[in-house]
Amino acid sequence: MIQGGAGGVGLSAVQIAKAFGAHVATTASENHREMLEQLGADEVIDYHQTSPAEVLHDYDAVFDTVGDIETGLKVLKADGQLATIAGQPTPEQQHDQQKKVAFQFTNGSSADLTALADLVTSGKIKLTLDVHDFTVENVIAAHETIEAHHTTGKIVIHVTD
Repeated sequence: MIQGGAGGVGLSAVQIAKAFGAHVATTASENHREMLEQLGADEVIDYHQTSPAEVLHDYDAVFDTVGDIETGLKVLKADGQLATIAGQPTPEQQHDQQKKVAFQFTNGSSADLTALADLVTSGKIKLTLDVHDFTVENVIAAHETIEAHHTTGKIVIHVTD
């Protein structure tokens, strides 16, 4: 399961997981369902309506991009693994005897980046960009857009004069 499948990291994570043959469930707003299904998501749970823990069980892995570690843990099977990039696991969560929980920060190697580039050039990953032109005075507005967590994919800021 990928929590936050329509975000900048989530969109790539859904596609990478599918490229490696995983069954992928993800959380997103209903308005992102069709796009995520087209990108390969097998299940899209509208987190506004349903908690993933109500409908998903015994997953091998959870990738958390939204900071909802507790829900992710409820979805995992006993020997499952959760990696989060958005929250800090509590000591209790990190020392669970059955489930592995970790904050993930990755410094990609050139081999990692080459492998990702190959997935993009082969068409297994489609890049989703939301391009806006911002003046220098409006860069704060661009950052506020990102902070609102309601963008799709990555935002590219082209600063114009």
